[in-house]
Amino acid sequence: MPHNDEDILRFVGQMIMVVFDGLSVTPDIQTMIEKYYVGNILLTARNIRDGVQIASLTQELQKIAQAAGFHYPLMIGIEQENGMISRLGDGIRATHFPGAMALGATRSPNQAFDIAKATAKELTAVGINWNFGPVLDVISEHGNATVSVRAFGDDPQMVGRFGVAFAEGLRAGGVGHCAKHFPGISSTRDGRRGSVFHAKSNDEIESTEMVPFRRAVAAGLDSVMLSSSIWPGNHAGDEDGNAARAQHIIREVLRRQLGYDGVTMCDVTDMPIFVRDPNNIGKAVVTAIASGCDMIQIYHNPAVQMQGIRAIYEAIETNRIQRSDIYRSSSLILRLKDHYFSWRTALAAPDPQRLPNLMEQHRSIARKAYENAITVVRDERTLIPLSSKITPKDEVLLLSPVVRPLYQRAAGEPTMDPFECFGRALSHRHPRIIHAPYTAHGITQTHVSLIKRCSAIIFITSNATRPSAKSQVQTAGAVNRLCYNKPMINLAVKYGTYICTYEYSSTALETAAEVIFGERHAAGVLPVQVPGAPAPRQQRSWFVEVWEKRRDLYASADLWQDCLGRRWPLDAGTLSALLDRPGFSKHFVVRHTTTLELLGLCATYIIMLGNNKVIGSLALLLVRPTHRDLGIGLSLHDVAVRHLRKTPGITSMQLGSIFPRLFPGLPVDLPQDDLAWFAHRGWKLEDNFVYDLFMPIDNFLITDNLSAQLAEQGITINNCRPGDQFEALIDFEEKYFGSYPGWLEKYHALRESDDIADAIVAFKNDDAAGATGGVEEILGAVLIFSPVGNNQISKDIPWPKVIGDRIGGLGFVGVKPEFRDLGVRKGLIVAAILELKQRGLRGCFIDWADDIETYTSLGFREWGKYHEVWRKI
Repeated sequence: MPHNDEDILRFVGQMIMVVFDGLSVTPDIQTMIEKYYVGNILLTARNIRDGVQIASLTQELQKIAQAAGFHYPLMIGIEQENGMISRLGDGIRATHFPGAMALGATRSPNQAFDIAKATAKELTAVGINWNFGPVLDVISEHGNATVSVRAFGDDPQMVGRFGVAFAEGLRAGGVGHCAKHFPGISSTRDGRRGSVFHAKSNDEIESTEMVPFRRAVAAGLDSVMLSSSIWPGNHAGDEDGNAARAQHIIREVLRRQLGYDGVTMCDVTDMPIFVRDPNNIGKAVVTAIASGCDMIQIYHNPAVQMQGIRAIYEAIETNRIQRSDIYRSSSLILRLKDHYFSWRTALAAPDPQRLPNLMEQHRSIARKAYENAITVVRDERTLIPLSSKITPKDEVLLLSPVVRPLYQRAAGEPTMDPFECFGRALSHRHPRIIHAPYTAHGITQTHVSLIKRCSAIIFITSNATRPSAKSQVQTAGAVNRLCYNKPMINLAVKYGTYICTYEYSSTALETAAEVIFGERHAAGVLPVQVPGAPAPRQQRSWFVEVWEKRRDLYASADLWQDCLGRRWPLDAGTLSALLDRPGFSKHFVVRHTTTLELLGLCATYIIMLGNNKVIGSLALLLVRPTHRDLGIGLSLHDVAVRHLRKTPGITSMQLGSIFPRLFPGLPVDLPQDDLAWFAHRGWKLEDNFVYDLFMPIDNFLITDNLSAQLAEQGITINNCRPGDQFEALIDFEEKYFGSYPGWLEKYHALRESDDIADAIVAFKNDDAAGATGGVEEILGAVLIFSPVGNNQISKDIPWPKVIGDRIGGLGFVGVKPEFRDLGVRKGLIVAAILELKQRGLRGCFIDWADDIETYTSLGFREWGKYHEVWRKI
């Protein structure tokens, strides 16, 4: 043990995460912090009673760490995946949010982001700064029952989208995240955990398990939890194998192939070598670190934890672990802590009202997600609403399995059946509900008598795909046979009419009761393919109406927020200014047939091109995520295209818009399925790209001798003057750029708004140009705009305001052909930036740029990238 090297002891401590038993600080955990410099603690159900208690506990732990000389606060983590893994949220001490598969059923990554952000806010309210989620495992036919509803679904791309949204939501709420379980988990038929590398080929792994992690790494991951399936001992024959495979997976696959450069974590007490014999803790921790794992979880008692830490000390002294590996891993961990943690926050006094206030705010967010998640997978014999099949006098039997409660009860509290709330919710809607739980032994003669007596059956299974719950499926089959022609509605089992709630939390079950009795539409879509299940719901034609501002504006703003608000936030006022363009716009909507909720919006514009020619723009097509794949988008698209085709003089249509400028084309970072949807509608998505660019200009300086070069050529660049120079500019733009859609109109508009100085011109004086009549020769021009003033461009392009305050822009850079390679274009751009800076603006936005080399050489960076897509009429 390197007693004399305190630095290495502290670095090792940063690589350790431990658990402990107790609702307050115990001597054991205090020793771990003070003696072994353990920098990371995982809270479990054994540490949680209520919000005030947790906040006091975390604050006391941080005080001990600060007194022990820690440079950064402790990482205090929790497994708050939500849904079935909800350590904190029980609806009483904190909000219970839907889990991953329920979020997947909503088809809305925005809702996943909102749920994660709300989760993070409640965690930070009690001093927890790290969450072990999202789960990026992909449900597959090879089986991973150990993950089940903790995963978002079986589509790798969809899992990646939702995983990234969830991770970004946690980050936005101030909590770090740990994505898991790399590189995926496979289950054997007996339910044992195995390696995906034994179950699948490399190509299969690349096209499934790797997809979500590759996407998440590109978006930025804080940390990654390694699957225990990578370690030796998971399969017969390799019990005594070395860790070469684990080392390959961490260093070659995760770090080199995927490009991940963050923290890796693993639970060494879940490694097969430890599970067989806890005395192997030393071998387990050394194997993990030597293989490339940065942070070690020791999910066991203090004696085992201390044994594991001492084994690391010994391995360092004997060079089985290199000090360079310790320095590298601890520096990665400290970099994370520097980004997320501060002593001011960690030591803040607990506020007993903060968590209740947050719960009040988050109740509606959670409720909305549950309402959008509940899924009617199949409604055989049209049993929903059940009230149409029974009378008020009929008895309805509720059969539910005996399962563990979702939340650990306090000492002395009676155990509660988690399905009691479902029985009560059903009773509120039908007075004669009989609730009879069944066990793993199946149904008894009492159950048989009740089935025969009652007029309808509601049957529940939980985790029925797991080998240990096979009896539930067998019981469901027996009940189904006993029902004969009686209505039978199943929750989560594939007989007849069945519904998926994805968890048995009270809100999920209460929402299911509303669906069963027809009070609510089941908006969810099953995020996994089930053998024998019907294909996705058939698309149909929808009634399409013309958009009306008074009726539809605020609903349109809400729809925008649901579909695009996280990446491109717009408020109702800005959206109104963009959509409300009388004479040049016509928009269309689809509404729910009964609730009249706005489900889809399509925006179209026309722009005059001169000589009675017109260009049409299909500028926007939004469908509420909960109602996709139903034909709404197709109905809107077809009506909009027909409308544009009928416009007199139309010569071509674009995906996107010229003015107002929502998007100049189809954003390339849309989900692949969305891009393919447009391609299937006849829009050719080729490699023609346009860009939005942005650059902060507070510190912008031009370092080359461009001004001198232009002066040598007799070229002057300045703000346009009213009078003759402006008229000459108009003639210039009409001659060279008059065929460009919307171009000339923006120069003409400067006269109307008295913003002629917003045009910056390059010209030669009389002597240099050899011109006659006292008029300079115009060589080129650029327009600038800012959030203030009357310039119409700022009203047509919303994104500078989204980026921040005091952001301006430039555009319409046009140069006479023979002067384009003489520095005039760059000179105009530089002059425009300096003019914006002089006016007190802090950033410059450029839209619809195709030739971006000049801009990037000046420091501009890509803000948006779009497919430029046109269709001739």
